[in-house]
Order: sequence, then structure tokens, then C-alpha cells
Amino acid sequence: MNSWYEHGKSLKLTTHGLLDAKSDFDVEFIRRRLPTEEAPAVENGSSPLSDVAAPPHKEIIHNLIVSVKAFNTVDGLRRVAHRLTSESSILFIQNGMGIIEEVNEQVFPDPVQRPQYMLGVISHGIYQTKPFHLVHAGHGTTALAILPRNTAEVKPHFESSALYLLRTMTRTPVLAAVGFAPTDLMQLQIEKLAVNAIINPLTALLECLNGDLLHRPSISRIIRLLLAEISLVIKSLPELQGVPNVKMRFDIRRLESQVRGIAHKTAVNKSSMLQDISQGRLTEIEYITGYLVRRGEEVGIQCVLNYMLKHMVKAKERLGGERHGNLLPLEPRNSG
Repeated sequence: MNSWYEHGKSLKLTTHGLLDAKSDFDVEFIRRRLPTEEAPAVENGSSPLSDVAAPPHKEIIHNLIVSVKAFNTVDGLRRVAHRLTSESSILFIQNGMGIIEEVNEQVFPDPVQRPQYMLGVISHGIYQTKPFHLVHAGHGTTALAILPRNTAEVKPHFESSALYLLRTMTRTPVLAAVGFAPTDLMQLQIEKLAVNAIINPLTALLECLNGDLLHRPSISRIIRLLLAEISLVIKSLPELQGVPNVKMRFDIRRLESQVRGIAHKTAVNKSSMLQDISQGRLTEIEYITGYLVRRGEEVGIQCVLNYMLKHMVKAKERLGGERHGNLLPLEPRNSG
């Protein structure tokens, strides 16, 4: 809260060297419960919604965009779950996969009361220079889809809140947003996941820029070995069976070409995982490489190289956290 006031209660965005500042936002802050504070009371044997101070707001949220780090999603949604109804819509625009499954299990276990979900995949390049000041470094696109509540429905019903949010975002020129069918968006999401599963952990471990992964024979061999496992897992996913051209789309050579294309396009950039490691913060490795490893196990594929890569990142994450004096959990969820 203090930082928000110290920086003028405004959001600043720099595009092509031009600064655009916006203020007069309605802002809500919900602080974390301190270790010395008592946990919230539990009524009727139910579990408390979250490990935070009780939120003072009760106004219904019709549209919510979630763009926090994947591992903060469940905790963040628990703080506002009482303000979301089955007619509300939640748009998830995040790195990694497996997040919605956690939300369903831990926040909205009742399908009848569950909000309408939407997914987004973005390719815009943005980085933060200081609190509440961002730089739009690379213009990309935004792919959006409304997820049906029941995949068996021939003509699914979408909440008006979701349709409103989809229309609003596709009519915002700077976002370059386009609506997709859920199956098509899932493939875009998996493609991005495969690329992130190479660039993010390797740059974090090697402490290098994205472009440094190119034109180095030893790194190229590592990339191909990792992609061999990733490609096999993706082509074996049950939700992709029967989808046209899946085997060609997720062929190891095509995935490698995508990795190299993104690494070349973002050659001078630091990956988000490298930035997290450098600052002693938790990474999203469990939702990127960890997700692929878990899905591989489900279909009978042991991704030994990606499993090792995941734990190398987690070890470096832990060491970095200790150096920076941050408190990191020794065994977070899904740490197998």
C-alpha cells in the first residue's frame, strides 16, 4: 500500500519511448496474515478461505483477470472467492498449465457454483522497471477462449459476463486479441509451454540471455534431448487424440524450430525464470516442466531428463532464496 502511494497512485506504461500515465483507479489491497497473527476462525467445521486477513469488501466481481504467478493463483482467488458467483467470469492469462485443475480442487470444488473460466495466451513483451511502471517492449497478440462448463454439450452456454469480456478485449486495438475455439487455444497454450520448458529453465541454470542458447552445439543437443520427451508426452495426451495434425504440429523438429525462433526474437531478453532466480524468488517450474513430467507419468512416459531439469532449477531456486534471505518452502505442493 505504501509503495502505491509513494509512486503517485498511478500506473505508467512506456511504449516506443513515450510515457503514458493513468491514475484515478479503484484499488483494493488485501495483506497477507502475519506469522504472529492468529488464523481466521473456522465455522461449522469448514476450512478458512485463506491464510490472510479477512477481506472487507463484499461487492460481487463480474469479471476477474488473473495474471499473477501460477503458484499464487489459488491463494489469490481464495481471498475473493466469496465475491465470485456462477455468473462471474475469470480470465487466466499466465505461464504454465495445470492451474485451473488446482483452482477447481481447492477454491471452487462445486461445479454448480463455479465461475465461467476463460483462458488467454499472450505474446506481448513487457517488463517492469520500477513498481507500477512497465515497458511495452514487444508488440504481440492475445489469444482468448471461453471454456465450456460441460465439454459434452453440443452448444455450450456462456455467461454474459464472459461474452462481454471477450468483446471488450477483442475491441481493444493494442491487445491485438482474437477469440479461439477452446481446442485451438489449448494447442497454442501447449506450444508456448513447450517453448517455455526449454528457454526458461536452461537460461535460469546457465544464467544467460535467451539468445545465448543459439549456435552452441552442446546446448543444441540438450534442447533436442529435452524436446524428445516433451514431444512424446504432448502427442500422447488424451485430450489431443483425434485433433487433426497433432503429431505434425508437435513434432520434435517443429518444436525445436519454434524454440530457436523465440530465442532469436528475444535474444537480448532475460527469461522470467532467470529473473526470479536472480532475485531469490520462487519460479513457476512446477507449472511448466513439472506439468509435463506429471502428464507424462499419467500416460506412462518417464521424462527422466525433464525431471532432473526441474529439480536442478528447484535446487538453484532454494540456494538463491537462502542467499537473499527469502523464506522458501522446502517441499511445495506437487514437488515430486
